[in-house]
Amino acid sequence: MNSFDDFFKKTRSVLFKIVEILALVVAILLLIYLLLGEASGDYIVSVAVNISLFISAVTPEALAAVALGLALYTYINKK
Repeated sequence: MNSFDDFFKKTRSVLFKIVEILALVVAILLLIYLLLGEASGDYIVSVAVNISLFISAVTPEALAAVALGLALYTYINKK
């Protein structure tokens, strides 16, 4: 069972690194869009449009549900 736990921890670590890198790429693309505007290229503009559509689609109820889930997760992990 110990080898499975080690494998799971390594896999989780790799997945978190991938998510961090992809979030950084999206942030860089948004920064380029903010600096250059519409002249930044089709791909960067499409990323900015998709993010703005996602932000407009997220309702306050969904944000409250995510916050409640995170609060429960941290509460359970502290015990």
